[in-house]
Amino acid sequence: MDNNTLLFNELPRPTFRWLGMNHTEDSIQEGMEAAKITVYADEGVVSPLKTNDLMKADYEGANKTALEEVAKHYTAGFHILVPEGQTEKVEIVFDVQTMSLGDKTRVFIEAEKGASLELLYVLKGTANKGHLNLLTEVNAQDNAKVSIKKVQLLGESIQQIEHRYTKLADKSQVTYMSLELGGNDNILNYQEDLDGADCNFVQDIAYMGDKEQKFDISALMTHRGKRSNCDLHALGALNGHSKKTFRGTIDFLRGCSAAEGAEEDTCMLLTPNVHSNSLPLLLCKEDNVVGNHAASAGQLDKSKLFYLMSRGFSENEAKHIIVESMLRPLIDRIGKEDLEEEALAAVRAKI
Repeated sequence: MDNNTLLFNELPRPTFRWLGMNHTEDSIQEGMEAAKITVYADEGVVSPLKTNDLMKADYEGANKTALEEVAKHYTAGFHILVPEGQTEKVEIVFDVQTMSLGDKTRVFIEAEKGASLELLYVLKGTANKGHLNLLTEVNAQDNAKVSIKKVQLLGESIQQIEHRYTKLADKSQVTYMSLELGGNDNILNYQEDLDGADCNFVQDIAYMGDKEQKFDISALMTHRGKRSNCDLHALGALNGHSKKTFRGTIDFLRGCSAAEGAEEDTCMLLTPNVHSNSLPLLLCKEDNVVGNHAASAGQLDKSKLFYLMSRGFSENEAKHIIVESMLRPLIDRIGKEDLEEEALAAVRAKI
């Protein structure tokens, strides 16, 4: 390992070294210029961020060095505050047209008691090289509801590093939906602390890879609250020589009686040259809990191909239909017709 190589997405509990899943070795691609960021929100909801302290002091993100860069030296910082009982919508658009991207953006979200927030991230652009380093922190207080949707359509030469930490209080509800369609080297790290009783967390991640694209996904969901619930779904398709690595961990700590957690990773392999690695883990220190995990990877169902081709579709058209039908339910949840069409076009171009 050379001096520029870092360890990303390290497992909270290392497994057998020969599996090659304990971490990912990578480096941060060089870049200098910030992205053009546009924020759409009602007045007073979003303000400049004025802190360098992490919401959770020991959160390490995808990598400590990368996390420190965006936490302490962000090129743009936003504080989203939704007061008690209020409902707000925010959209943040990253437009990366620069020749040398070196963006470090930090977003801190506070949803007070009974508040509701819908946040949409749109990442797009044709930058030639560099990286986008994004940190999101969410504090969901009692009975708060937070929904975050992300549509990532970056150019195929860009590295994306995302850190996301969430803390859930009593009866809070947080849902995430991520569509990862662009970028060349995507390193995604998600950590949730389900501290409150009866809190609920749901995350859906969808990806479509081709050429040499990489998706490195790490999720750690820690249960402390009684009757807390988490549900993670990762699904996607790989074409060309693309690669996906999934590390999902559900950790039931002592005291989270009657908690439930589930995680599932499903990957469709469109060519023999792709690689799909998956390691769903369950850790448990509490007796009265329910945990489920599953992972599957396989080629296109030949019976489905045959059925569609017998109806007059070519083999290529049949592949398009099968892959699109898998990702379409998430795309339809974006809620903006023009963005949904753009996402669909990105999927179709990769099949």
